[in-house]
Amino acid sequence: MKPTFSLRLRIFNLNCWAIPYLSKHRGDRMKRLGDFLNMESFDLALLEEVWSEQDFQYLRQKLLPTYPAAHYFSSGVIGSGLCVFSKHPIQEFTQHVYTLNGYPYMIHHGDWFCGKAVGLLVLHLSGLVLNVYVTHLHAEYNRQKDIYLTHRVAQAWELAQFIHHTSKKADVVLLCGDLNLHPKDLGCRLLKEWTGLHDAYLETQDFKGSEEGCTMLPENCYVNQRELEPFPFGIRIDYVLYKAVSGFYISCKTLRTTTGRDPHSGTPLSDHEALMATLCVRHIPPQHTPSPTHGLAERSRLVSILKEAWIELDLGVAQARWWTTFAGYVIGLGLLLLALLCALAAGGGVREVAILLWTPSVGLLLGAGAVYIFHMQEAKGLSGARAELQHVLGRAREAQDLGLESQPALLLGQQEGDGTEEQ
Repeated sequence: MKPTFSLRLRIFNLNCWAIPYLSKHRGDRMKRLGDFLNMESFDLALLEEVWSEQDFQYLRQKLLPTYPAAHYFSSGVIGSGLCVFSKHPIQEFTQHVYTLNGYPYMIHHGDWFCGKAVGLLVLHLSGLVLNVYVTHLHAEYNRQKDIYLTHRVAQAWELAQFIHHTSKKADVVLLCGDLNLHPKDLGCRLLKEWTGLHDAYLETQDFKGSEEGCTMLPENCYVNQRELEPFPFGIRIDYVLYKAVSGFYISCKTLRTTTGRDPHSGTPLSDHEALMATLCVRHIPPQHTPSPTHGLAERSRLVSILKEAWIELDLGVAQARWWTTFAGYVIGLGLLLLALLCALAAGGGVREVAILLWTPSVGLLLGAGAVYIFHMQEAKGLSGARAELQHVLGRAREAQDLGLESQPALLLGQQEGDGTEEQ
């Protein structure tokens, strides 16, 4: 039996933009971030883009008196950049690295080398099981010609499925991070609709901060102003999302954001704005637990979003297979060219020319082979996500046709009452 109590949680989230040797004033910003977190004494501080484990260890020592529990999620070549600091003991932790994360040959973007992931922490607070997720999805770079859209949608679906499968024993679910998704983007709608998570900015009773809750602002001196030209007020891509299961009620009492400047020194802590939320959780006696009210409109919206995501992934599969086919032809031509060069070299007629062309031909063959292998892997990853979506879409349509009065999250057998609380 769940205890009767009221619990208040103060949450901090920030994309720290702490790239060694590249991010401006990184050391000073890490120092001021540590001072700020110690002064505010949040229950949880969730950070992204802490790319150096040395920076994490620095913060770990600095924050140890206030946040005795901490963890850094390692993955990829340079790390996931995710870490968490907690006033409360961490009972369990794990991570899931996203299957797809950009292209290795887009070296100037670097996302592929990060091994971006979602980290999970399990906390037990006064008998309540709290699942805390922190994540960072692939960056957008160019909204008009977004070559990473399919990967980001696949990551959003993978994140939603990870939360779905790991939160069955949780009383409260909390997701924070830089989703690199605008509120109305397909990936954001898919994530929130399938998991039942609520957006703190939309639900809070008291908001103070940047206009429209934006977390990248033109006023911030570290922001690339050209990227924000289409968005005069900035963009909102960092989130605090939450839900509670049946028997519990969760609400966001306050939500604060920084506004392009650190409140004490006058300079930003990052190129992103920090989110500071106060969440309140209370137990509801069974007789007062609200009933699910999801109807035809909600089921129709879910079906529409699932179909839209399936179409996007299907386009991604087709493109990946095109690149695989193209690379296959290049490999075949490269092998023929190498065979011809070997024949010419053996004949002695134009031996010098054959030897001269040997190295670039081998390079072309190896490059085409790498492209073939990568895009074959991409096609398989997207096909797997597409198959999951197709199955869920079929179940959702079936429920819609039958006119079931169950909530969308129950279509895959999620625990009774998950995400049914009314805000």
